[in-house]
Amino acid sequence: MKMQGLLNEVTLNSLISARLLIVDNDAFLRTTLRQQLEGEGFNEVFEASTLLEVFEKLPEAKPDLILLDVCLPDGNGVETCRKLRERGFTKPIIMLTAQNAENDMAVALEADANDYIVKPMRMGELLARVRSQLSNYKASDTTKFSISGLSFVPANKLLKSADDTKKVILTEKEATILKYLYQAHPVGVTKKELLTEVWGFQNGLSTHTVETHIYRLRQKVCRICKKPFILTTQTGYLLASVP
Repeated sequence: MKMQGLLNEVTLNSLISARLLIVDNDAFLRTTLRQQLEGEGFNEVFEASTLLEVFEKLPEAKPDLILLDVCLPDGNGVETCRKLRERGFTKPIIMLTAQNAENDMAVALEADANDYIVKPMRMGELLARVRSQLSNYKASDTTKFSISGLSFVPANKLLKSADDTKKVILTEKEATILKYLYQAHPVGVTKKELLTEVWGFQNGLSTHTVETHIYRLRQKVCRICKKPFILTTQTGYLLASVP
């Protein structure tokens, strides 16, 4: 499908723009992982060595994915994972476990971790899992997206202000357009791509359907937020920001 082709095309642009948090009490391992991830293009990689430091750094780091060691000096990594979920952290968590620690792996998944990887890990395998989890998170209809201070879950077609005081209901097409633009970010999408993926139109059919739906979507957003976030480019459309 074209959608899959687009996701593959923008993987190195959108996924490496993700913010990562490495949580491990081994300073050498943290530094090594950070340097290797930065070498692969991830520009914002944060570190924490304790459970306390995780929660201290969350507001600043705003991670899109956490690499979380099972063993921390001031607490269990699995319990940390559980606490993160209880406090509303919905983004991917990959647990770092010791060899032959099958019980740790099972308990980590039961605590709602997305995946685990055994130390010492191969960088290629770690990168593949990180990119896979980031891609899966972006593609999910039940994922809560944050867009220019607004929150949006494609499955329920509800766009809300950050404080939940203002809400607008989107149509199926408007929700699909917004999701498609988010998945493509930071790359823009063309009118032709939207026609193909949202409406299934082929063969360069001439229509103002896209412009009409984008206009209506912008009007709805203006009811709850004055900041424009769907920009018109020379070739199509682009989200202004995806915090």
